Amino acid sequence: MSTEETAQIDENPNTESQDAQMQDAASPRSAAAEARKRPRLDLTTDARERKRGKTMFGLVLGTLNKAKNEDRERQNSEAAKKRQMIEQRLQDKLRKETDSVRRAEEAKKDKTSANRKEEELQLKDSIYKQRRTRLPLLANFLSTADHITRDDSSSPSSTDPLALPPKSHPPPLYYLPAILLPEQEAFLNHRKTEIKDAAEREWESFKTERTTGIEDISTLRQRVAEEEERKKSERKESGDGAEEQDVKMEDARDRKSKDPAPSNAVANEDTEGSGSAHQNGATMDVDDESVPAAAKEEAKQDASTTTTKESSSAALLQAAAGDEDEAVEY
Repeated sequence: MSTEETAQIDENPNTESQDAQMQDAASPRSAAAEARKRPRLDLTTDARERKRGKTMFGLVLGTLNKAKNEDRERQNSEAAKKRQMIEQRLQDKLRKETDSVRRAEEAKKDKTSANRKEEELQLKDSIYKQRRTRLPLLANFLSTADHITRDDSSSPSSTDPLALPPKSHPPPLYYLPAILLPEQEAFLNHRKTEIKDAAEREWESFKTERTTGIEDISTLRQRVAEEEERKKSERKESGDGAEEQDVKMEDARDRKSKDPAPSNAVANEDTEGSGSAHQNGATMDVDDESVPAAAKEEAKQDASTTTTKESSSAALLQAAAGDEDEAVEY
């Protein structure tokens, strides 16, 4: 053997050992890869089992389709239509009740606002009437709050001739000397003209404000009256419906009383039932009589409040018409 062959023989054991090590290292990787593989359907199973699975799947689909068809038929049935009509009727009733409550609240607010505006307008009317008559009378007198100078006796006492002295000062005392100085006489003449013009301007502005306020009050009163009329009409309609129900119940009782009794026990039961029915009828008659009485009392109260408010509004209008010739006594 040559030296080359001997060298190859010596190297062969090393290569075999390396191949064995590589195979050992690759074996865990192949095991992990096999573990990660998805389980596949075993096609080697019996055809009977596969047919059974298909049958079960078809039964499930048929059940679902049947439920869907039944639901569709139920929705299209007469009962569903009646149910929808009842739900729609209930929604309409709820909407009407909500609107009625909202209108009642608005009418209550309008009534309160009209009363408040009317009271404020009456108070302002009395105040401005008093100022219109009292201030020109006080302009004929001198007061301790006046500042009269010799240089310019015709100068106004203040920027606002109708303004009162500040509260920090003591209350003014009005006096009129028997003999007036020239500057005092000029001061009084100038103040009379100035206060008279200012009082007339103030009164004219208040007349415009009063006219607007009376129109607003009339509008609010009209809204309240419309809401009360609507309530009365609804109450009347509900009363008519209750009377119709009572008539139907009485007819049913009459039919029961006319039916022949098969035995004494049944006859006794019928007599007892008729007695209770008569008692119920009596109570229902009393209730029917009480309802119109309460309605009459409410109508009387509404009429009394309406007449009082109309009288107050008429008093305001009459005061607005006769303001030019009216004077206040002190």
